[in-house]
Amino acid sequence: MKTSHSLMLGIASAFIFGSGAAIAQGNVISSAYGSGYGFEGFYAGVLLGGVLDGTSAYLTAPDVTAINLGLAVGVNFYLTESIIGGLEIQGGANIGTTATTFDALALARLGFAPGDDFMVYGVAGLGTVGATGVYAFGGGVEAAVTQSIAVRGEVLGLGQWGAAPNAVKATAGVIWRMQ
Repeated sequence: MKTSHSLMLGIASAFIFGSGAAIAQGNVISSAYGSGYGFEGFYAGVLLGGVLDGTSAYLTAPDVTAINLGLAVGVNFYLTESIIGGLEIQGGANIGTTATTFDALALARLGFAPGDDFMVYGVAGLGTVGATGVYAFGGGVEAAVTQSIAVRGEVLGLGQWGAAPNAVKATAGVIWRMQ
């Protein structure tokens, strides 16, 4: 199996199992903390994952994979009792085998939180990856671990402006909510 396929399989597995753990953890949080977490307000977090690039536009060569290490900062606000809107900025380094590129994304978020300790969300936005203008879209899950810490998993499709998506960025992260 090619290295790129192995990495993406590993990232997908981590995302799926991490999401399941986050959901299970969310059920524990509900009984341990009651309704104290919530998703409204400012947050910051650390993200770790990978990028699979089917072109040479973002990384260093076609079908290259890279480890992504990044940061996210944002703000969420309740639109209704269970619908959440938000804005987020992500920045990171894509560490490949021969070079490192950097990315910066500005994303709008729209989520559904059936309780105050678990959220499913979609994102869309614009940015740059390796000095190439891109759009991004995708989604993720976020679940409370404590009253101010959450874990999340996210998958984004990336494409050059005016072209079809041709890269995938998958990350898992730890989020600190500033309450």
